[in-house]
Amino acid sequence: MAAGLGKARLLVLAVGNEQVASTRYRVLAHLPALRAAGWETRLRWPLGLAARDRTRRRFWRLLDMMRDILGWRAAEVVLLQRKLFPPALARRLPRRGQRLVLDFDDAIDLPPPSVPAESSLLARYRRNFHATATVIDHALCGNTRLAERLPHRRHTIIPTPVDTARFSPSALPPPEEFALGWVGHSDNLPDLESLREPLVQLHAIHPGLRLIVCSNRPPKLPGMMVEYRQWSLAEEVSCFRGIRIGLMPLKKDDAWTQGKCAFKAIQYLALGIPTVASPVGMTTEVVMDGSTGFLARDDAGWVSAVDTLLRNRQLWQALAIQGRHHICRHFSLEAISPRFVAALENVLRGEWARQDTR
Repeated sequence: MAAGLGKARLLVLAVGNEQVASTRYRVLAHLPALRAAGWETRLRWPLGLAARDRTRRRFWRLLDMMRDILGWRAAEVVLLQRKLFPPALARRLPRRGQRLVLDFDDAIDLPPPSVPAESSLLARYRRNFHATATVIDHALCGNTRLAERLPHRRHTIIPTPVDTARFSPSALPPPEEFALGWVGHSDNLPDLESLREPLVQLHAIHPGLRLIVCSNRPPKLPGMMVEYRQWSLAEEVSCFRGIRIGLMPLKKDDAWTQGKCAFKAIQYLALGIPTVASPVGMTTEVVMDGSTGFLARDDAGWVSAVDTLLRNRQLWQALAIQGRHHICRHFSLEAISPRFVAALENVLRGEWARQDTR
């Protein structure tokens, strides 16, 4: 803990448990640094994590919000991890001297693309985001584009970090052959499936070329040799085995994709896997075109970038080394955790007054 602050208590109201990537990487990963800095941290898991159908999830979500507004145990700082509240509840969040911080790494002011974007639903998401953002003392944002959506300037940019000791090239066995790879949730499979034509062309140029996909359901990519792997937390590193070129396509450049934090690319590069990605949002800060990978703007660009890496092993090796170095320097826990802790300490000092609005 910084000089003069003493021991402070942090309560985290998490959006999920360790199975949820944003909780795992944006909260749990920072616990060692928080302990080392003298913070006493408690986590409150959401209710109803096992609920499957929409009605039950809504029921547990309502109970969860009611629990949140009824009060918190003693804590100087309360971190809302991706949690939003309707205006009537946001105004009733208990404030007994605590500092309130919102952490988010996605466009949580918008419904996800997998949900039909009805105007009433869109209005509700934006209303809840604005209501919650208005009452907080500070926000921790995954990138600058997310910060621009806040109704004030009380924010710190905290990219989602990767543990480069675990996500290391030495953690994977050397692959016997070159294969493409994509790792992610099935909600994002439409992005991968949008690459069907360039992937089929690459397969024709390089017969036998495999695509490794690790997700919670297989992709729909007829005409391509796909090796599907079921994702699990126990194999979150080993699921990348065999991948020599990481793919991160985004089929749209819109408000949702602009909010993405390019974490897929961060994982690839930490493992020494050169990456080809769409030049959307924060991706251009992670995938440096021609240095850590390539940015592909259209189908021809995807074919050209992947084909170049498949043919030029020397270039592949250079990009692998430079990509790993870039992540270790800018997106590792060693680089990001001190910023996370410092932001909370600054909030505790009251250095960001709530009246600093736009």
